Amino acid sequence: MWGIFLESVVIFKNYVGYHQYRFLFVFYLFFLVYLWLTEKERRIRAALIYAPTLLLICFFCPLFRKAFVALLNDAETYYRLLWLLQMSIVIAYGMVKLCGRYRKTGLVIMCVGIIACGSFVYRSEHITKAENWYHLPEEAIEVAELIDPEQGRVMALVPADLVYYIRQYSTRINMPYGREMLIARWDYYHDLYEAMEEAEVIQTASFVEIVRSHECDYVILRKDRETEEPLSDYGFALYAQTKNYLIYQDMERGKIVDAV
Repeated sequence: MWGIFLESVVIFKNYVGYHQYRFLFVFYLFFLVYLWLTEKERRIRAALIYAPTLLLICFFCPLFRKAFVALLNDAETYYRLLWLLQMSIVIAYGMVKLCGRYRKTGLVIMCVGIIACGSFVYRSEHITKAENWYHLPEEAIEVAELIDPEQGRVMALVPADLVYYIRQYSTRINMPYGREMLIARWDYYHDLYEAMEEAEVIQTASFVEIVRSHECDYVILRKDRETEEPLSDYGFALYAQTKNYLIYQDMERGKIVDAV
């Protein structure tokens, strides 16, 4: 039981974060206690005081965690319970209530607190300037527009680096596999993904056989992707190309027929 409790503590520390982010939880605890002492409205107490407090107690309870994992068969999502603490709502409501008598001063304190506890998001390494209104790579849109049918749907096999973007751009382009294949810890298997991504050199004959078993209308390959033999030797025609990708159409499937 002690080991389970310590694991919950580690999960909680990772959720709260480090450096300035920990101050957010300090603010949260302060206003949670403040509302315990001052809030009279029953509905607000139930939503912003009783529920979060009970959740915190249950989160660190080893028996509760064992029951959670046993029922859902998933220990990795346990941290998501902390989303129900409603930290931002409790902090905001508590701050407004505390500073209600001094509106201007309270507004200044609130702004200073938000700035002190946060960070400038545009300095993050994960933030890049958008190339277009879709906030998707320009070349991914170019590929999608080349194969996107006016009506119906098509099946397209795309490299792993395009999977996320194609599915966001158009619902008319189906893919034999999606995001599930890109998360290594999920350990999914798909014969077409293995042939497309895992092989050092694409074995064209077996690759084409698998592609056709999944009824793919288009195959998109990176220009630097090696194939044992050209796809054109197996009934595929070079339909179009972009800066980094070659788009092949399976001519044995005939003219692309719009599906219902």
